[in-house]
Formats: sequence, C-alpha cells, structure tokens
Amino acid sequence: MAENLVNSLDHSIDVPEHLATPADLAEFLGEHGIEWPRRVTGADLEAVRGLRTEVRELFAAETAAQATQRLNQLLADARVHMRVVRERGSTRLEWSLDASVPLAQTLRGAVAVSAAHLATEFGFERLRVCGADPCADVFLDVSKRGEQRFCGPRCATRVRVAAHRARQ
Repeated sequence: MAENLVNSLDHSIDVPEHLATPADLAEFLGEHGIEWPRRVTGADLEAVRGLRTEVRELFAAETAAQATQRLNQLLADARVHMRVVRERGSTRLEWSLDASVPLAQTLRGAVAVSAAHLATEFGFERLRVCGADPCADVFLDVSKRGEQRFCGPRCATRVRVAAHRARQ
C-alpha cells in the first residue's frame, strides 16, 4: 500500500497524477480492501497527497536511522483496525479505518503499518527509489542479493539501452 500510494504520482508518464479526483482516491482505497464509510472529498484528496510526500521520504531515506525516524513519525497516532480473515482456505488481512478522524490520518496509519511490515520483513535498505532517470517510482527490492536498482524491467531496459548507445 505504501509503495502504491507513492507511485500514484509518476512524472515519467504523460499523465503523472493517478489521484486526480476524489473518485480516484476512493478507487485506490477499494483496491486495497479499505472501506471508507463517508464520501471522499477534495480536502481528503489534498491531505492524502501530502501524506504521499511523507511516505516518499521514507523510501528515499539515506540511512536506516533516517528511515526508522520517518517510519516512527508515520506510525505515531496510527488509528488502524486490522484483523485476519480466513476464507476458503486462504488467509488475508482486513483493514478498517477509524471514520471518526479524517481520512488522511487514518490512511496514514494503514500505510505506516504496511511500510513497517516491509521494513521489518526485508530491512530498510530494501526500500528504494528507482535509479532510472526520469523515473522516480519507489519499490521494494526483493531480489536474492538485494542489488535491484530499478523499479521494473522497463526502466532497467531503458538504462541498459542508453548505456549501449553511449558506448557505440
């Protein structure tokens, strides 16, 4: 969820903003299994865009100490309710947000918990920003040796092709 929130703004494509309207934000919540009982407003959208900037700083942290500090700031006052649900032999985590506080504040908790899970499972050093210019997407490096530099094959290929052409 943290990765997807940050990557909802992608300056490397023609239409960079994926959270352009409150309806887009409502769809984002639905895609992550989050039910928000009220109508998503323009104020909610602006606040979530601000949260997105904070979460990007977590992925862009230079050191584990900086990342820890940024994550703890996100986790402060987290108001997320989670439970494990078993359905047809599979297990999933179900999120519910506290509707008594603003959407961005409750989403902050959900994103922080998501990022905390990634950081504790894989380590802060695996939270990365793509190394391919102009892409600035963030990603979790799940490679065996932890040496992934790009968010995906498209960026990796673009960098390799550019390097090849420069050598020619």
